[in-house]
Formats: sequence, structure tokens, C-alpha cells
Amino acid sequence: MASGSESISLVLQEARQSMERDYEISSSKIQPVPRLFKEGDKYDKYCRPKVISIGPIHHGDPKLKRGEQYKRMWAFMFALDNRQEPDDLHKRVLDNIVDLRKLFSWDEIEKVYNDEDLAFMLMVDGCSLIYILGRDHLLEEKALNIKIDELFFVKRDLLLLENQLPYQVLKLLVHDEMEVELKLSMRRFCELQNMFKVKYSSQHRPFLTEPERQKQIVESTGPPSHILDCLYNTVLSFPESGQTMDDLPVRLLDQEQITYRSIRELKASAIQIERIENDALASFSRSKGCFFDTARLRLRPLILDDSTIPILLNLIAYEMCSDFKNDFHISSFIKFLDLLIDDPEDVKELRREGILQHSLGSDKHVSEFFNIIGSGLVQNPHAFPFLNHVMEWHYKNKFRIWMAEAYYTHCRSPLTIIALTAAATLLILTIIQTINSF
Repeated sequence: MASGSESISLVLQEARQSMERDYEISSSKIQPVPRLFKEGDKYDKYCRPKVISIGPIHHGDPKLKRGEQYKRMWAFMFALDNRQEPDDLHKRVLDNIVDLRKLFSWDEIEKVYNDEDLAFMLMVDGCSLIYILGRDHLLEEKALNIKIDELFFVKRDLLLLENQLPYQVLKLLVHDEMEVELKLSMRRFCELQNMFKVKYSSQHRPFLTEPERQKQIVESTGPPSHILDCLYNTVLSFPESGQTMDDLPVRLLDQEQITYRSIRELKASAIQIERIENDALASFSRSKGCFFDTARLRLRPLILDDSTIPILLNLIAYEMCSDFKNDFHISSFIKFLDLLIDDPEDVKELRREGILQHSLGSDKHVSEFFNIIGSGLVQNPHAFPFLNHVMEWHYKNKFRIWMAEAYYTHCRSPLTIIALTAAATLLILTIIQTINSF
């Protein structure tokens, strides 16, 4: 313990400066998942690799012995295709090993790996990773000499938080003129793994079909920290909604508490639920009319299946890393969906609108998934600052709701309008006839 008031002050000041330095860091070091993800069976199910290890954390796992042979084969094929000597590639990594060690926050790395072993491991993992990414759609199992079922888990393993490799390692292994192509291959791979879009539809994958746009994007942005960071940036690469708190009535900003509504409650209050593409994760809009306002809650589509759930949870784990400065957009969006989903009927409504696509067996399983995952998440109040306030304001305005319900019940189609007009006309004529009969 420090002695004297000056020593105590110095210790506290150093701690503050250290935390401030950590907070300024926008990229995260390679590290284990946060403690929350090591509870229950979530860690083994969603965070441990099944076929290959990338980086030091799971290297040497006996269960991944076959995957190690795959990596060495792909590393050799990478060197052969690029006409580079494996010894030269190893030396390039070894010459930079002191700086590369600083990119890992895993304490055991200093105890387990000497410079030679660490450089060899990073070289093999880096070369194999670049070789895999070079196979655009990862459907070339013959080119990779791997079975299709193992290829499924390889794609999953590449996007686990504990299975990441610093971009600096990959950059060392390619020629300078190939760096743009390296970033392109990373971006293409992440675009295919993006679970916040409609699957298998080229019209919703513009990045994959516009070569010039691809180059503009990667040349205008800095390099990712690793492949999971690339996916994170891909998910959040669309502009956020322009809505702000300035659009709200002043009295609403002083509310003590917001009551969250389920999907069915929102629809019952004449709030339309719609799917959006290539936009913010969530947005809310109101259109003013003569008698009532129309309201729309727009949500990005989300795909839930055996391949996307582990990746989604690792993106959330990435946001939780203490040295990664971010706004918790993905965690907040999943928490927001959890608040919107009370039971399987809410899932059914989202599925009907094309917002949720899943292969989890039943809507009940999806509802339970969000309840379990959402219980461990905290929503950043600044991630979607306008959303709950505007919905609550609309929900509590009963006159607008009644007018909107009347419109959507009786005026949605020409037939209902004709029927309503005929009924009103008949009523008026009846009243006139009754008056004249007196």
C-alpha cells in the first residue's frame, strides 16, 4: 500500500490516466470473451471453435488436431499461389514479433509461446486465413480440400471473438499492392455472413455486385482490427436515422419512465411494423395528416439459425470488451427486440413482416432465445435515443389511435371506402326522409 498522501494521490491519478487511455482506444486487443459468456453452456456452445483455431487462445486443443493439418495445407497453398517462400514469410512475422505481442491481451501468451513458436503459429494461421478468404463464396470445398460439413463450421470459427488474428499479421504476409485486395476479400466474406439482411439475395448484397463501390469503400475506410471487427463495421456501415430528440414535445423529455410495448400492442395502436434494407438498425417515423398521424416502426431483418446465432453472440461479446470503445448498437438492438417480443405471437408478427427469419423449429424457441439472451444485456439509452420516446408519445395519444384505427379498418381499399360512403349516404337519406315525414 502507498504511504503518504502524495503517494496515494499518485496511485489514484495513474489509475485514472490508465482508464482514460483505455477509453480512447477504438479497437480491441485479441482477448478471451467477457465473463458473462462463460456462464452456463453458452461458452462451449457459442464461443469455442469446432474445427480450426486461429491465434493463441485455442491453439493446441486436441479436439482441433485435424483443423491444424487443414491450416498447414492452406498455408502451403497460399505460399505456392503467391510464389513466396514459407521461410521468408516466417521471418517477416518474426522480425515484428515484439510489436505483434502487444496486440494480444491474453496473459498466458507470455508464458506459453517463445518468439519462434509464436511467429510460426501466426504465420500459419495468417496464411491459411488469407487463403480461405480468397475463396469468395466459401462454396469451393473442393478447392479447400475439405468436406462441406466441416466448411460450415470453419466459417463459424473464423468469426469467434477468441479466434481472431490482428490485421497487422495479415498485412505482413501480403505484398503492398495486394493490401486492397486483402481488405476486399475480408469485406466480401463479412457481407455474406451479415445476419442483418435477407439471405441469398444479390439485390440486397450490392457490395458483392459492384466492384467499383467495393474499392471505394475499402479505400475510404481504415483497416479493421480483425475479421470480426470487419463484420461489426459491415453491420453498422449504413447511415443512422436522422431522427433526434428535438422532434419530441418538451414535456415528453421530462418523463420519469418509458413503458415498453410488445409488437402486438404497437400494432393495436395503429403503429405499422415494416422491414427496412440498407439503413439504420431501427427507425421510427410519423407522417402528419389532417385528422391523425400515421406511425411506422422500421426494423432491419435478422436471420437466426445455427450459423448466425454464434456469430451474433460473438459480436455482442466484442462490444462488451473493456478496451473497445463503441455505442453498443448491436446489444441495444437485440435488447430492444427482446422488449418487443413477449411471446410467440410477437415473433409470428415479425416473421410475417419479413423482419425475423429463423430455422429454430418454432416461434416459441425464438421468443425464449430473446428472453434468455436479452436478460443479460443492457440497452444503451443513447443508441436509439428517439425510439421509445416517440413510440410512447404516439401510443398515449388516444385520439390519433382511434382515428388511425378507423382509417385502417374502413379506408384501406376502394371497396371499403365505397361501402362506407354508401352506408353514410343511406344514413343521411334516412335522416332526411324521417325529418320530412313530420
